Amino acid sequence: MDRVAIGSILTLSLLIVFFVVRGDQVGVRITRTSPAMNAERAPTRSLIAITFSEPMSTTSVEQRLRITPPVSGTWRWSGSTIFLSAAQPLQPDTHYTVTLASGAVSTRGRSVLRDVTWTFRTRHPRLVYLAPASGIANLFVLDPRDGTTQRLTNEPYGIYDFAVSPDGARIVYSADRNMEAAERDIYIINSDGSGRELLVKCDDHVCQAMSWSPDGARIAFERRALIQGVVGRSPGPGRIWLADIATKETAPLFGDSQQIASLPRYAPVGDRLAFYDVNANNIVVLDLATDRRIELPSVLGDPGTWSPDGSQLIYPELEAFDAGRYDQLLRADLIANTITPVTPLEPARNSGAVWSPLGDTVVFGRQEIGGSSGILGPQVFLIAPDGSNMRRLTSEPEISHGAFAWSPDGQWIAVQRYNLLEINSLPELWLFKADGSERRKLVTDGTQPAWLP
Repeated sequence: MDRVAIGSILTLSLLIVFFVVRGDQVGVRITRTSPAMNAERAPTRSLIAITFSEPMSTTSVEQRLRITPPVSGTWRWSGSTIFLSAAQPLQPDTHYTVTLASGAVSTRGRSVLRDVTWTFRTRHPRLVYLAPASGIANLFVLDPRDGTTQRLTNEPYGIYDFAVSPDGARIVYSADRNMEAAERDIYIINSDGSGRELLVKCDDHVCQAMSWSPDGARIAFERRALIQGVVGRSPGPGRIWLADIATKETAPLFGDSQQIASLPRYAPVGDRLAFYDVNANNIVVLDLATDRRIELPSVLGDPGTWSPDGSQLIYPELEAFDAGRYDQLLRADLIANTITPVTPLEPARNSGAVWSPLGDTVVFGRQEIGGSSGILGPQVFLIAPDGSNMRRLTSEPEISHGAFAWSPDGQWIAVQRYNLLEINSLPELWLFKADGSERRKLVTDGTQPAWLP
């Protein structure tokens, strides 16, 4: 028995030595890359990331990473994964090469023994929208280069609204359950229309106004109980809930069931969530990691548009001017704790602002009050976030413009338009070049344009 025990111990020791030596020969492995190696249609909002087989010395990795063509941004870590927080979306139809030079070491002292290189190619962004606006609306996707379209969904009672994931891989949408009961559930699909799943079943509620977390792991949404009235059921006050994409578990944002709030909007980066507090007439910015709250007084119910870095909000507010009250755009700097005007205070209504992905421009609708035209629909205006260089893109009083959506490269703006003078006018989707040099119609009878990056 002693000989058997001693033999087992020696064998085990030899195996341990073998695997240690073998591990040193193999070195640290890369277990996953994003985008995947040799991917041919990577989104322009792709998360460039590397996952290692063990925790790494962060500096040794960051010093050895190179991307061609160069991508500006900041490297960040989550466990054994390093990912790039890019300052701008990747260029469309572009071949990228990521190289990690040998010599990066783990916290255990093991090394990456040889250079690792992988390549991927980005796709061309496409436009996703709802159509027909005049009937049972479903999701369609359109390639602006050649006008080809693809139907993504076939919901029998129509889709109310939707949101594209940060990387463009999935779309979450709210769909009416039937014509009589008025419930509205939340579904999720892949961006090619496959993989339809029920994410949130909303019995006796309508669920809508979804917003993705920056990492694509959760959505925030608005949940409204259906209240019986004289002529049927209608949605009551909104409450914000969170849903985990992987587990499909849901929970209210607040433990207090009386906390009424609407229109949740995640910041593009970080853990901040903006929403509107109806009871207090405030925009609330909540840091989900620390529970710190910032409250911005506002009576218009719009929580605003986030800057690409998640540090600022631009939102409309009602201000008194010349014996009237008009909508003015304000900018809240959440780092400096300041609020400054973006648009001048004049007889005009400014709304629908959307920050460009490059962070240098804001598009908004401006409806000037008065004038000789009688009917004056909101026109397309651009302005720098500090309020300088305000300029108009349209001068068509009979046309209403809104639902703006920037292309990922910041060169184009998708715009929803309809003619105020036409009876039963159908909304149209147009593309405007941000520099004003070009415009063209893409869709008739479509609404809610967004981009698949």
